[in-house]
Amino acid sequence: MSSTPINVSSQKGQALIFMLAFTLVLSVSMIYLFNTSQLLAERTQAKVLADHAAYNTAIKQAQLLNANAYMNKAKIANQLATAQAVSVASWAKHFEPMPRNTGTIRYIPYVGPYVQEAITEYSRAVQPLADLAAPTILINNQATEVISFQQNLLNSTSLIPIQQVHKDTIDKSSIGAGFTSRPLMTASKYAVNPLGGSFIKRYSGNSTNPSIGRARLKDVVLASRDDFTRERREKSVDDYSIPLFKNRLEARGGTELSNDLNQWKGVDTFSHHYRFWKTRRWRLPKLTWREDQMGYGSAVVRNSGTGDNDRRNNAGYNNANRNKDALRRSNQFIPRWDSRRNRTMNVGESGVPQFWDLETQMLAQDEPTLPTSIRVSKRANGLDTTSGASSLKVGDELNIISKDDVTAVSTAEVYFERPFTDMLGRPNYFNKNRLEKASLLNPYWQVRLTNNSGRALAESNVL
Repeated sequence: MSSTPINVSSQKGQALIFMLAFTLVLSVSMIYLFNTSQLLAERTQAKVLADHAAYNTAIKQAQLLNANAYMNKAKIANQLATAQAVSVASWAKHFEPMPRNTGTIRYIPYVGPYVQEAITEYSRAVQPLADLAAPTILINNQATEVISFQQNLLNSTSLIPIQQVHKDTIDKSSIGAGFTSRPLMTASKYAVNPLGGSFIKRYSGNSTNPSIGRARLKDVVLASRDDFTRERREKSVDDYSIPLFKNRLEARGGTELSNDLNQWKGVDTFSHHYRFWKTRRWRLPKLTWREDQMGYGSAVVRNSGTGDNDRRNNAGYNNANRNKDALRRSNQFIPRWDSRRNRTMNVGESGVPQFWDLETQMLAQDEPTLPTSIRVSKRANGLDTTSGASSLKVGDELNIISKDDVTAVSTAEVYFERPFTDMLGRPNYFNKNRLEKASLLNPYWQVRLTNNSGRALAESNVL
């Protein structure tokens, strides 16, 4: 049996075919892995940029809201200082008639002349305080008006800088080359939007409706007064040891706002009340009270016009009407700068200033938020893949890249929350341990990233 000899030379190169096929598959796989990793990197960068763009835009809005809160607090502080100055002036002026009205004290044996002299000297000493209040009032009212102007200007021009933040974030980022961004308007809200849907608004006018005028801030201002401004009352001296008679000294006074919210008025009275038997014709004598008015004065400052918007003293002024005779005479002793005689002080804002706060519907919500959604994208031909960076096409059937752009959407929101504790770890609750509702009266607006809303995703897919 003979065997056919094998021609070894005829089989050379057959493995090359398998090697070429394997190399092709390996190359395609490597390209697939490269493109996949590049796409993942691009998508990660897009998401990072979207997070930063949305967060930075929200920070800009939070800064705007906090700036408004600081401005509101500054205006309130200025008006409280004005109220204090009016209070000091009114209190000082009510000493002016005391030396004349207490002249009978000099007839008290031994001590009477010294007491009368002390009253006279004290009255003279405190009178300059009334005039010294004028610069304080003028400066505070003018400062309030300047802050209001700056606040209006800041809010009315805020939209364009806020809308520019996302672009600046992309442009200044080291990984932002080739990416573009745009806000999702249907899913975003802006503090002040001329097209509608503003988050905050300006409250002005003297309407008693808190959703229209300044009535809501009035309550805040009045509640923030110090004790001296709110009421100037000394303890009554009652039941003098005189048989069948009672004596009482009443010091009543306070500083209040007028009904039109544009005026501070202070009233101070001091009277001696005593009981006596009043004789009546054809009837028995009656034990009743009599008032000897000793001191009375007042001070008024307005931001427009002259006169007194509360001529009948309906505001009460810490029950000053208990000294009725003194109250009726309180307008006889007033400072030289008083708005009832001088227009000099009617410059600036006095009383309750105009202010910015959350829009009425936002105030009604328990936890209003200000969302900002940003879409970041990169076109397919700009991707760092074989199909995007060169003319090499591997084939769509391999799903190496999507035909669409690489996109990412992120949402950040501004929310209000007072910290539970202060810097020293002490409880930081107000209002009997109740959480403070959102407003522009305290600068506790913060920012957090949150889930995208359905509206944001829908708008992103349409673009």
